[in-house]
Amino acid sequence: MKKVLQISIVVILVALVGMIFFKMVSGKSARLENRPIKVTKSVADKVVGESSEKAKSSTSSEQEQAKPEHKWVKSDTPIEFPILMYHHIADVVDGNTLFVPADEFKMEMTALKNAGYYTLSPEEAYRVLTTNEKPAEKIVWVTFDDGYKNAHDTAMPILTALGMKGSFFIITGNLGNEDTMTDVMLSDLKANPLMSVGSHTVSHPDLEYSSNEAANAELVDSKKYLDNLLHQDTSVICYPAGRYNTETAGLAEAAGYKLGLTTNPGLASSANGLFALNRVRVSYGQTEASFMASVGN
Repeated sequence: MKKVLQISIVVILVALVGMIFFKMVSGKSARLENRPIKVTKSVADKVVGESSEKAKSSTSSEQEQAKPEHKWVKSDTPIEFPILMYHHIADVVDGNTLFVPADEFKMEMTALKNAGYYTLSPEEAYRVLTTNEKPAEKIVWVTFDDGYKNAHDTAMPILTALGMKGSFFIITGNLGNEDTMTDVMLSDLKANPLMSVGSHTVSHPDLEYSSNEAANAELVDSKKYLDNLLHQDTSVICYPAGRYNTETAGLAEAAGYKLGLTTNPGLASSANGLFALNRVRVSYGQTEASFMASVGN
């Protein structure tokens, strides 16, 4: 009887020890399961980086899908289009018609935008003129002569905000003067995918009466300067005061240009000749109606 009692006590003790051990293990497991996982900095960075990349990829894809694609369409008739000519974008000084106030310029660009005009780059203008196809029903090329600071400071932001292109023609020998752009400003233009830079010669001479040697130097040296500064192949020459002679086109083509702009009034077309393109001069004092009439709308 005594032996049986001893065995019973041992069994009870073993059972108690087993229960205590089981509770200890269960409690530890529960605490481990409920403990927050500590993420190291490197892991956190990786997680954030992956999320950022996914977001960037998604955004990039959406932007590509949202970006309008312009289908170039061949025309049955010769294409004509306005090349707008501006100089200063600033308040008018002494009635000088080379000035167009900023508010008028913004009104004019907004009017073009609202009317469905597509603004051309030099490359696109060349394609229009050489293939007789265009990327939209209404097209226009917006140009600025002489390289004034206010064209950089005022016209570029307005055009950029509207998603419109502009081309700026620079007198390379006048860079850095009181009212003209600097090399840094030209680099700003170049860095903006909507803007382009072309040549307006070195010193703005009258090419109609320049010798071939002098004209060639003006054409070649200005192009070389812009090519080196902006790492580009400058393709358009804008003749000073729009003047040229029978030799100018050949000299410009030999220098590596593809197009030449004049101040001859009217719409541009291949019938002008690639090196004698007409332009539409824009002066101050326009209303929206008069401006749109001048571009042929």
